[in-house]
Amino acid sequence: MKGVITIAGYGTRFLPASKALPKEMIPIAGIPLIQYHVESLVASGITDIIIVVRGGSEVVERHFAPAPDLERHLEVTGKRALLEEVRRISRLAHIVFVRQPETLPYGNASPALAARPWLTPGEPFYYMFGDDIILADVPVPRQLLQAYERYRPAAVLATQQVPDEETRLYGCMEFKPGTTHVLARIVEKPEPGTAPSNWVQVGHFIFTPEIFDVLDPRQTGKGGELWMADAVDRLAARATVIAQPIEGMWLAAGDPLRHLKASIQVALRRPDMREELIAYLRSLDFSAEW
Repeated sequence: MKGVITIAGYGTRFLPASKALPKEMIPIAGIPLIQYHVESLVASGITDIIIVVRGGSEVVERHFAPAPDLERHLEVTGKRALLEEVRRISRLAHIVFVRQPETLPYGNASPALAARPWLTPGEPFYYMFGDDIILADVPVPRQLLQAYERYRPAAVLATQQVPDEETRLYGCMEFKPGTTHVLARIVEKPEPGTAPSNWVQVGHFIFTPEIFDVLDPRQTGKGGELWMADAVDRLAARATVIAQPIEGMWLAAGDPLRHLKASIQVALRRPDMREELIAYLRSLDFSAEW
């Protein structure tokens, strides 16, 4: 199975930083967000990865490519641990970078169409958005792979519960009658009190090629964008789509504040950062006027 990571957005919530740097390269506790995604796929046995980009991808490509000059410098200066880490990153996976054509509409489903020529015909593929990070003992891709092997559906979607007051922020799952995991449709950002459930879509999926039967670039939705949720709804109307609850801490990182919160959560789990960070946070005077 191949994995597809989507980083073809404009990253407008991170401007001006994202004007020259893809938001997925902004580090969380010292590691670019995109690396967490690649590592989770590799840890789940998916080593052929397609990263769909819009523009300015050169910095992402350099991150995963060998760096002979840097490696020589680290070797000469005796920084062996850093040298091994730099080499490890360049050997993580076989990564292909695909530029999303300007002819495709903007939206989180368009990267699937851009990646299609590089997918193995007739085989399922893993699809993930590049915005968030999920801290889990069992990587989320492995959790979805286990569900796919169990049910063999047309698609598997990752889902988690959120408090009722937060359902307005997400795509909420409606299940088919008599089931707790077979998707009927996704209600995108429902008005308060109208959500069909508090199970919401997390940006991880496994799709069979059937998704391309219902993914038409002419069928744009809200804001003129091509939404994966719309395609999934059409798929659920004709085939079995499983909403798989996942274990792990879901950290949204799609804007600067949530990105900072995610960085703190990740740093608190790193032995080399935890104690000093806790001491620093305790030293802050939150009553001061800034």
